[in-house]
Amino acid sequence: MPCLSAKEKILVIHQGALGDLVLSFPALVLLKHRKKASVALLCPSGSGKIARELNVVDGHFPLESARFCSLFSKDITAFVKEFICNHDTIILISFSAATEHHIRQNHAGRVHRISPRPPVDEETHVALHLIRQMEGYLQSQESKAGDVVSSCCDELVKQVQSRQENGFLVMHPGAGSPRKRWPVENFIRVATIIKGMNFGKVVFLVGPAESDLAPIIRTRSKGCFRIYEVCDPSHLMALVRQARCFIGNDSGVTHLAAFMGIPTVAVFGPSSPKRWSPVGPATKVLRGVVDCPPCFEMATVNCEDPQCMHAVSVDMVVRAAEELASRGRFL
Repeated sequence: MPCLSAKEKILVIHQGALGDLVLSFPALVLLKHRKKASVALLCPSGSGKIARELNVVDGHFPLESARFCSLFSKDITAFVKEFICNHDTIILISFSAATEHHIRQNHAGRVHRISPRPPVDEETHVALHLIRQMEGYLQSQESKAGDVVSSCCDELVKQVQSRQENGFLVMHPGAGSPRKRWPVENFIRVATIIKGMNFGKVVFLVGPAESDLAPIIRTRSKGCFRIYEVCDPSHLMALVRQARCFIGNDSGVTHLAAFMGIPTVAVFGPSSPKRWSPVGPATKVLRGVVDCPPCFEMATVNCEDPQCMHAVSVDMVVRAAEELASRGRFL
């Protein structure tokens, strides 16, 4: 019998937070489908579990494990060297040329580095930037970025739509940076209005990064809404899958909801929608109209009165949710 060649084993290394990783999903799907390879991800464990559950990759390894610390130093341990050499190709999504150099010195196979995002003065979307670099690595122009994003999201929409009929409207007032948080009072007001419109059950989602918001929501809403405090990635996925609509800030969970095909309203402020808007088939991004450019990647603090965020009104968010409803996505 003829000998069948084994699948190529590709390891992708990504140090970013959940939102950064989700925006790399279309590029990873392109890699997996085009190469017909086995793709594993070395990244923060929670994000890796989500990528695996969505079938974006075939496996994942916890980047925060002490076993992998030496990967980012000059003295790579025998364990890490054996680990990377067990893969035919290493794709490093990083700005670090030094890390790329260390890996090349200890890996006989192919090593390719991709920058996580375009220069801050460019308005290219991060997901498109990653896809273009991945296409450059694959040395082919057969698959266009939009096609990859659409087909990937369409498949996920099929998986979740049956769960949306009686699902929740999920409010997520958190974000990795407090600078990107629309006032929690506004989320409560939106939830109260929507609850009165018979949109269905409205719930709040908070993660470990914004656990301080749970008592505020509970007190100021007078206990009117259930609050899910979620730490486990599997629990997060289960809740997001049940959402009929998702309203959040520029956060990793918002990016995840949009990618999964959940109708998503995203409130932006100091970050640029042209670079960071959620990727999905049913998304609406809201940002105040201001003269100054987005400053999140260029300044360490917001201005005293960030109208880019404060100019987004409660009514704007409610109308955006209604607009998604009118498309027949939920209700």
